[in-house]
Amino acid sequence: MALIVTSESDINPPAPPALPSATDQYSRQYQDQLNNILRLYFNRVEAMQRRLDWGQEVDYIDFDTTSGAAPHKIGRVDWDPTDATLEVGLEYGVVQQVGQELYARVQNSTGVTIPNGTVVGFVGATNDAISISPYLADGTQSTLYALGVMTHDLPDSGQKGYCTTLGFVRGVDTSAFAQGDIIYASPITAGAFTNVKPTAPESVVVLGLIMQVGSTDGVIFVRPVIEQQKSYGTFSRNTSYSPAVVNTPYAIAFGSVLLSNGVTIGTPASRIVVAGSGFYSVSASLQYSSTNASAKNIYSWIRKNGVDIPDSSRLIGITGNGVYTSVFVAESVSMNAGDYVEVMMAATDTAVALSAVPATAFAPSSPAANLVIQQIQL
Repeated sequence: MALIVTSESDINPPAPPALPSATDQYSRQYQDQLNNILRLYFNRVEAMQRRLDWGQEVDYIDFDTTSGAAPHKIGRVDWDPTDATLEVGLEYGVVQQVGQELYARVQNSTGVTIPNGTVVGFVGATNDAISISPYLADGTQSTLYALGVMTHDLPDSGQKGYCTTLGFVRGVDTSAFAQGDIIYASPITAGAFTNVKPTAPESVVVLGLIMQVGSTDGVIFVRPVIEQQKSYGTFSRNTSYSPAVVNTPYAIAFGSVLLSNGVTIGTPASRIVVAGSGFYSVSASLQYSSTNASAKNIYSWIRKNGVDIPDSSRLIGITGNGVYTSVFVAESVSMNAGDYVEVMMAATDTAVALSAVPATAFAPSSPAANLVIQQIQL
């Protein structure tokens, strides 16, 4: 028969027996009476001990769900009537609501205490804990390193504690927000959260929402939505360029970075290098001009790692001195980390130029070339 332990189990110790008064002389009747009383008492003690033999298997354990929560203690499990679940007492006064909160075991080696309610990301790992520091969503740290929110003050010098990855974090200053606000990792202050959605090149890390507003008793619900941030870049060439030899390929060098995340200008400056693998959309807008009246053809195309991409060339014809024309080339390219693309040009006449035009009183400047690269699949 399996042992069943419930809150209704009678495990009160038996009361000490009432012993008969001793006689002046040896009495067999007194001795038998005393033996019987003590035998009954110790039988009851033995029965109680058998019921408390935790070495036996049990089918289930019932907790009292009608009384209030028990005083919290490390290692204690009791019923939480507010959240209608079991709760477990942990270090630092942390109480985990079973099934409603998930924690990561983390380690603080930053040199300073990380306060309760701090947004953190991982910066390393040990055998039994994740090394963390306050997370900043300004685009310099990958979104993949965002982890969650601290649920208590965690001292420095390698102390281990708990980071909430799902569930409530209490005792947080939420006085600057409204109940129900969606919150994000801050791109301005490391470890903070904001209700203003960041914009590129800042990172968007959804943390959860504001449950209760208060300066010392605020509550947030943590449910991070962490997506791998895609790479992108916009580059331009703001100086003119003319081919030196007809019918000869030339790579177009770029000099200005308008926007970039995970994509950079390499060496030479015609190479646009990606830091992460994926499927990329590459498009370039090129502005050509003619410096004589003869007819001429201009070819524009894209190379990957020094090899022409098949069917990527676009051909235009241009005639007339001082005439401008534009061409747009675009391809979708699968790339590995460290791969690069180049925009190429060739002309049947050297009296052409990839032309940059300065700003006027009524229009902004016009670059000679503009390239946009965007990761469309990881």
